[in-house]
Amino acid sequence: MTHRHHINPPLNIYRKIALGFIVITAILIGVIFYFALSYAYITVYPKSQEVNTDFNFIVVENPQNVNLEEGIIVGKIINEELEDERTFPSTGTKILMDNDIVGRVRITNNLTKSQALVATTRLLTADNILFRLKNRVDIPAKSSIEAEVYADDPSQPLSKSGTKFTIPGLSSALQILVYAEAISDFNASGQPVLVVSQEDLDKALALMSDELAQKSIKDIPAETAKVLSKEIISQEFSNKVGDQVNNFKIKLKLRVKGVTFNQGDVKKFSQKALQSIIPTDKQVVADNSDKLIIELDKIDTTNRLAQLKSNVKGVVIISENSQILDRDKLIRLKLDEIKAYLENFEDIEKVEISFFPKWVKKMPFFQDHIIIRVNK
Repeated sequence: MTHRHHINPPLNIYRKIALGFIVITAILIGVIFYFALSYAYITVYPKSQEVNTDFNFIVVENPQNVNLEEGIIVGKIINEELEDERTFPSTGTKILMDNDIVGRVRITNNLTKSQALVATTRLLTADNILFRLKNRVDIPAKSSIEAEVYADDPSQPLSKSGTKFTIPGLSSALQILVYAEAISDFNASGQPVLVVSQEDLDKALALMSDELAQKSIKDIPAETAKVLSKEIISQEFSNKVGDQVNNFKIKLKLRVKGVTFNQGDVKKFSQKALQSIIPTDKQVVADNSDKLIIELDKIDTTNRLAQLKSNVKGVVIISENSQILDRDKLIRLKLDEIKAYLENFEDIEKVEISFFPKWVKKMPFFQDHIIIRVNK
């Protein structure tokens, strides 16, 4: 009978097989961890671009007509006529020359009829110092007017405020009823005197117009936006440029039209108008919607509505959903390839890239492992 013997393989063969499995398993685990745990962090520093757009909106008084999405907001329509009279100081100066005006007098006529006095009419003080009228005047009955005078002899003393004058050219009886009095101290030739300047008239008119217009909105809360237009109906000046007076008067009649409204409503609509011109791959990072310059375009006082216009400005940069930053285009690229690719675009100033773990030098395989942040 033949006996068969079973021969066992050497023990080291099993060891090699086991070691092979361990190595393969470790490699597979390493690959899995590489793909599962590797991340790339990209910080994009964009180039900013300024944009702007004009827009119109409508203000209505009837709340039922409001449509904020279409730029129709509620407000108040203003249409008022205002008038006032004010006195302003003269600030212009000139140096008096011989025969220049040296003072002003008030001439009183107590007759029952008007009295005319020609230019150069003599006015005499009680101590016989002579002055003359610069221009012809007509004094209404039972009234008085102001007139300009100059010294007949500049070397003589000048009159003070309140000095009385007779008019030698009139009869003794008339001199009692028609006489003059110095309004202020007279000035000598060579001295500076106040005169009305064009700047005085312009500034006074502008100030008075603004103050009258403000009266039309005096009851409107300070935080409410206001846009006004002013139309001068009539204006009267008591004096002209160059007149030697300390003060002058303005009588002004003004028509004020305008609107008041909630600034917040316009801010939101301006931002919407700005967003409408921005491409989908851009984002707004700043705008001037808090500092809009708004102008009144049209106003219908009958139907109580107005159209206004403005321009909104903004700063835009690339957004994170831009096709330039499409992660499909970045997968498996190396560090220098990514920088060269992204920094080639005009919208990007520069990029900074970091990896986790630090020894990784390529983009991860998974899109959600590529973290992109646009620096604002």
